[in-house]
Amino acid sequence: MPVFLCRWPNGDCSIVLARTRTDAVEKLDEVANAEGCPIIELSETQVHFALGDDGQLVLDGFGEETAQEIFEFCYPVLNEAMAAGEDVVTAVQIERDREKDDRPQPEVPATDLGRRTKAELDMPTTLINRMVSTAAKRRLRLFKPPGKPS
Repeated sequence: MPVFLCRWPNGDCSIVLARTRTDAVEKLDEVANAEGCPIIELSETQVHFALGDDGQLVLDGFGEETAQEIFEFCYPVLNEAMAAGEDVVTAVQIERDREKDDRPQPEVPATDLGRRTKAELDMPTTLINRMVSTAAKRRLRLFKPPGKPS
């Protein structure tokens, strides 16, 4: 199953295992709505954890190829600054400010109910459309019109 990397507008990133990019966006909804965020499929994924003294897992690091792919996709300015031995603090601030307002507008839900739901909950449009469709199909199956059919 593919592993996807999402770069959030504030500069953070998330890694998620999903069947498709759409599935990744829906899974990432646990964090926030990832519609419009840059997302790629990672070619290599290696993550290392350490067991902390408090019994919690602590991120120990990434495999070399994984780290390189993350920096090239999510943090190109920082990647160049580190390679050139330049000011990392400035590069980090540039990365955090990058793309905050450049996100494309997400697809609009297909129904008025979906649009209202999205306005209230900021869920991915694909998830909203599927939920509305499922609920509508269920109601139609249970619908019993009054009188005899003609």
